Parts: sequence; structure tokens; C-alpha cells
Amino acid sequence: MHESYRDIQEGLTNQVKTGTAIFLTLAALFIFFIVFSMLKKRKLMQEQKDMQSQFTQSLLQTRIEIQEQTLRTISQEIHDNVGQILSLAKLNLATLEFGEGEKKELKIKNATQLVGKAINDLRDLSRSMNGDKVADLGLKDAIDNELKIVKNTEVFDTELIVQGKPFRLPPQNEMVLFRIVQESIHNTVKHSKATLLRVTIEHTEGLLRIAVQDDGKGFDADKLEASETGIGLKNMKNRASLIGARFSIQSFPGGTSVFIELPYTNS
Repeated sequence: MHESYRDIQEGLTNQVKTGTAIFLTLAALFIFFIVFSMLKKRKLMQEQKDMQSQFTQSLLQTRIEIQEQTLRTISQEIHDNVGQILSLAKLNLATLEFGEGEKKELKIKNATQLVGKAINDLRDLSRSMNGDKVADLGLKDAIDNELKIVKNTEVFDTELIVQGKPFRLPPQNEMVLFRIVQESIHNTVKHSKATLLRVTIEHTEGLLRIAVQDDGKGFDADKLEASETGIGLKNMKNRASLIGARFSIQSFPGGTSVFIELPYTNS
């Protein structure tokens, strides 16, 4: 009788011990899961924070590069375009004393028109270089304004083609895209010896495509990119990757095409 009671007592004790062990094991596993989840979440948050910090630094570097490029572009545009126009206006005014009657009136009229053109060119240039203005105008109108500046030189025919239903992107994305297009246009003006410059903006489902094309002499893109003079191409690629866009270029005698593709979610 006593042995049977003792067996029962030992059995109960063993069950309690087993139950306690199972409970402690489950509790330990639960705590481990909670701690592991917290550590994983903390690591993920830190990675996101690091990625955001890296993105911010890259964005800052891009803005600095854009500012430097903008200053160079302003200087060159004022010297090559506005400066020459004002010089012609000055020449017309300086030779007034050699004209009489209708000749003098024509010189005054020409000078007035030239000064007016210089004012308009400066206004367009201001819009082109002002980041806030680009954000206000939107990508399409900002590019259109840039093409007007080029057309005003009377050296190039320009064309803007818009396909699909236009939509707005985040301001930073539009700014980066515009600067890439702007640099492509300036490269065409400076180096291509082209007569036609065309920009196509294509809006499709989930993708924005931009093509900048000219009918110039072309160049070897691989050789140029491998040289120090190809830094501009590398900068455009880096800017595109910063916002998740794809950048490519095709060039041959008879024309150059720059392509930018940006996947998007139009909410």
C-alpha cells in the first residue's frame, strides 16, 4: 500500500517536473523568439537608417555637382548668347551718329529688338537654372523651356514630343531627370554639330521613358566613357541610378540618342 502510494507520488512529481521543464523550455523559446525578433527588427531599422543616410549623402553630392554645373552653364550661356546679343545692340547704338533719318530709326529699332531678346533669353535662362521654377513648371514645361533657349540660338531646330497621359513625379525625381536631360542637350549644343534636337517623353503604364536625340556627328561612347572627358556621362548615370532610373546612350555618325527609363507607381 505504502509502495503504491509512493509510486503515485513519484509519478506525480515526475509529471510536475516534466511539465515544468516543458513550460520552461517553451518560455525560453518564446523569450528567444521575442528577443530574436526585436534584434532582427532593430537590425532592419538600422539598415534602413544607413540606406537613408547614404541616399541623403548621395543626394547632397548630386546637388553640389548640379550647382557647379549650373554656374558653368550660366557663365557660358551669358558669354556665348546674351553677351553677343548685347554687343550687337551696343554696336547699333554706337553707330547712330553715322545714320540719318530712316537709317537711324532702323538702328534704334534693331537695338531695341536685340535688348528685348537678351531680356527674354535671361528670363528663360533663369527659369532653366532655378530649381524651384523647374518644380513649378513641371518636367515637360521645363524641358520645353530648355529647348526654346536652344532654338533661340537659330542654330538648331528643336522638337518636343509627348506621348501618353502626362503625370507628375516627386519634385526631387523631376529635378534629377531634368538635369540629366539638360546636360544631354548642352552636350549636343557643344559637341554634336547637329541641326536637329528632339526630346521625346513617353508615359506608359508603370514606366516613364525620355529620349534626347540629335542628328550630329556622333562619337564612340565606350571610348569616351573610359576617358576623363567621359565624366559627364558617368555623372548622368549616377544621377539616374540615384532615383532608380536606367540610363543608356547610343551614338554613331549621323546621330546620338540618350535614353532614360524610370519605373514608377502612379498613385
